[in-house]
Amino acid sequence: MKVTVLGCGALGSLMAFRLSRAGTDVQVCQRPGPQLEALRSSGIVFLDQDGKEERARCRVASSLSQLEKADVTLVMVKSYQTEEATLQLSGHLRPSGIVLTLQNGLGNAEILASVLGEEKVAAGTCTYGAHRLGPGRIAWGGDGLIRLGPWKKGVDLAFASALLEKSGLQTRLEEDPRIALWEKVILNAAVNTVSALTRLENGEMLVNPDTLGLIDGIVGEGVEAARLSGLELENESMRGLVMSVLEKTAKNRTSMLQDVENGRRTEIDAIVGTLVEAGRKNGISLPRLETVYALIRSLPF
Repeated sequence: MKVTVLGCGALGSLMAFRLSRAGTDVQVCQRPGPQLEALRSSGIVFLDQDGKEERARCRVASSLSQLEKADVTLVMVKSYQTEEATLQLSGHLRPSGIVLTLQNGLGNAEILASVLGEEKVAAGTCTYGAHRLGPGRIAWGGDGLIRLGPWKKGVDLAFASALLEKSGLQTRLEEDPRIALWEKVILNAAVNTVSALTRLENGEMLVNPDTLGLIDGIVGEGVEAARLSGLELENESMRGLVMSVLEKTAKNRTSMLQDVENGRRTEIDAIVGTLVEAGRKNGISLPRLETVYALIRSLPF
């Protein structure tokens, strides 16, 4: 089985590394730049939680047209790059192939399905932590869980789940991934924004009463945004999920924090913009979400 990882940032690199180390035939598509050159010359270098360095090599290209068609393509690009990626993907899949989006935010699966067809799209969430140390180098940021399900009800994804499990990635199949996507976007809205504004690691936010109080308030507003969008989530279970992820990924620096530190565009619109819009449509103020949304959008990149 051939797997393509489209977008080899911190999390994409972790996926490619784990799959490759487990013996899966992996190829990577990464845009031109220092990251691409490092992957070509040195492979993916991974530092585990004990500081031990490991390396994995796989075929690397700057365009899907330079790679073989795949059985599974993991879409790991930034949410604002999804439309461009979808156009490339239409000719990249084998007849029985699927794409699996593990991206941040809402709306990615809909964009993919609009071109590829719902039956070709799987969507999921990933709470594993990883952060970039430099081009081609990543470090462990905490263990987590991958939840995935078919965008079209009834499509069998047992093979995709088994592929990830074989790589040592804890995976759970969902009949419908939409609840998982909403839970992850609320998690990211609370944790990623606060980390990006304070420059704190996850564990540091967990023991700081001020950041913890802000995170808790944002979670509550995220649950309200979900309710306004027709999805009922429980406040306490959502708070429990956030606390659990913060504990498991205590040494992680969120992807939004990494973007801000490196002067890159953030995914604030796909993560928080959708929640703020849900409130505005219904005449409901979500002040914490609106504030962090405005602050992150005002940062230069």
